[in-house]
Amino acid sequence: MLWSILSVVFALAAAILWGWSAFVYVPILKSGYGSLVSILQDGSQEVGEAPFYAALRKISRLNAGAAAFACLSAAAQAVTLLPHK
Repeated sequence: MLWSILSVVFALAAAILWGWSAFVYVPILKSGYGSLVSILQDGSQEVGEAPFYAALRKISRLNAGAAAFACLSAAAQAVTLLPHK
């Protein structure tokens, strides 16, 4: 019973992290006159691609955490399927 509950908790954590990663704003990159400009969520502009790569890093970390929780969920579910004595 404990492993089934853990499986559900891990699956829920994975779903939350994947959902969160879907809502991370990724700035739009524009090029002009030899430089890149990031268009931020509020419409302002920042020279360079640093905000773009920061958003990708955040999404990557959230996805990695979600994948780890999905792995733990699958492992916990596999334990529940093992024959009990």
